[in-house]
Amino acid sequence: MRRLALSLPAWVALSGCGDDVDGIGSGTEGTSPVTDATMTADSSATDPTTSMTSDSESTGTTATSSGSSTTTTDTDTRVPACPYPAMDGNPPLGLQLVANGFVKPVLAVGDPTVPDRLFVVDQTGFVKILEPGMNTAPDDTFLEVNSIGAGNSLIGSELGLLGFAHHPDFPDDPRVYIAWNPADGPLVTRVTEFTLAQGDPNHVDPASARTIIDGVQPASNHNGGMIAFGPDGYLYFGLGDGGGAGDEYNTGRDRSSLLAKILRIDPNPSGGEPYSVPTDNPFVDDPAFAPEIYAWGFRNPWRFSFDPEGGDLYVADVGQGGFEEVDIVVPGGDYGWSSMEGFHCYNDPCDEVATPNAVNANGMTMPIHEYTHDGGRCSITGGGVYRSCEVPAWSGLYVYGDVCTQELFALAWDGAATTDLGVVLNTETHLGNGWNAWGDVYLTMADGQFGGPSNDGLIYRLAPI
Repeated sequence: MRRLALSLPAWVALSGCGDDVDGIGSGTEGTSPVTDATMTADSSATDPTTSMTSDSESTGTTATSSGSSTTTTDTDTRVPACPYPAMDGNPPLGLQLVANGFVKPVLAVGDPTVPDRLFVVDQTGFVKILEPGMNTAPDDTFLEVNSIGAGNSLIGSELGLLGFAHHPDFPDDPRVYIAWNPADGPLVTRVTEFTLAQGDPNHVDPASARTIIDGVQPASNHNGGMIAFGPDGYLYFGLGDGGGAGDEYNTGRDRSSLLAKILRIDPNPSGGEPYSVPTDNPFVDDPAFAPEIYAWGFRNPWRFSFDPEGGDLYVADVGQGGFEEVDIVVPGGDYGWSSMEGFHCYNDPCDEVATPNAVNANGMTMPIHEYTHDGGRCSITGGGVYRSCEVPAWSGLYVYGDVCTQELFALAWDGAATTDLGVVLNTETHLGNGWNAWGDVYLTMADGQFGGPSNDGLIYRLAPI
């Protein structure tokens, strides 16, 4: 049994770091066995269900992209029933250790039809499949690319293999997608499509690689790199402002740039192009905007996630020097950077409004929550919205964390107001997030911090103690 001390801080957002945080360097893959372990809640932590508001209201869209169909946890008959017995009341929040032996895991995503079959994305350039019952990283590799950082030789903390998504109809449609920084050529954050090898559910065909879209990067930080299919069947892609400090490259307010934006595309080839722009994208008829833009004004949306119920898009946007924020993102929304940081003016005079999710006089949408850098906090990493059948009282809980203090926080958003639950756990160095079709939330961690070696990359599931 392996236990992690709660006094040890958690949640290091590898590519979400602020400018005063050093990068995470190379590490070695751990091999210690795992049987079962649970990280228990800090006795001083807030009860994650105290004063929780109702489940967030649905604001998601329902349109289906060309060539793909929408699949959701409550309507997809391919998904087996949630296997956990429902727990009564509000048990303490904990983390169940699922597996060890990874290097720099940044994402763990369940197979759409086998939720506990996890595809684990490692920043060092590979994806491995953690089959149900496995408790350590397998030797076999599902997908591997020559990314910056391949071979466990990381260049900076914010480069490498950063994101992964299954096609919504996977495995019937055997395509998967990654976001990464190729080691060759100019510095870009690229989305690439792969197809499963013929007759082989455990490997992609390397020859099937097809570039979908590139976000050209002027610097090695603020790469974004999160990708996910929304409930509408389209692919969402987050890109940071290109790096530097204080919006050095002026992309935050540049409507023509893909940087500092959440993009929304149909990855199916069309008209000789590798992807198409949905006709209902909010700026598709506005020549001032790149048509791929879904929302804008982000500094570095390192991790985002969709609420499995209703489809709300939660984006944790990494701040500059004073404030970290959580946004509920809607089509056409302007989230302020670099005129604003959190609820506050930054580069420009602005209308400061303290109401969560309100739109100010400048047309900028406020976060649903912010926190300061007091007490050594420095950089937010988004998690996910809990919708598992295991603890009904936690339904709608959004978890997230901070790099430097390594605290895990939670909040609840009811569509009108935020209930801030504060610190709910202290854990180990956090790198990323994850989810499955049962509504589970996963956290990926490693015991190397800010350039130190990662001896053991870990996968945890949010679970009751």
